[in-house]
Amino acid sequence: MADTVLNTTLFDGSKKVITHYNVVSDSTGGTTKIVDVSELIKSPAGKSCVKVRLNKVSCNVSVTAPVDALRMEWDNSGTNVVFHTLNGEMQYDYSSVGGIKNNEATNYTGDVNITLPACTDGDSATVVCEWIKEYES
Repeated sequence: MADTVLNTTLFDGSKKVITHYNVVSDSTGGTTKIVDVSELIKSPAGKSCVKVRLNKVSCNVSVTAPVDALRMEWDNSGTNVVFHTLNGEMQYDYSSVGGIKNNEATNYTGDVNITLPACTDGDSATVVCEWIKEYES
């Protein structure tokens, strides 16, 4: 059996994307792509989205071992880059600084993953994110 995952895009506009991720673990853990920039709608000028910035995040994460909190990662064809960890019931707002920007490490894809690294049967998480879209030049 595998973790039960619901991963949806609630809104995809010309400037922002809102995603909703929910997992109930069977103790296997795993990684889910929560933003696939190639699937997002294009700008009004027809340009493709190449990356996103995390503007706001709201979460309710209940894991047995807090050291194994949920990890948000910039996708990379080499090694993904962890940029945020989530545990407990929290809200973060980075809009006053323009959002958390992708560090654009070598081989970055622009996509975003969530990883539940090690978990116990019944661990769960819900994460709602607001992203700012960035387009090709």
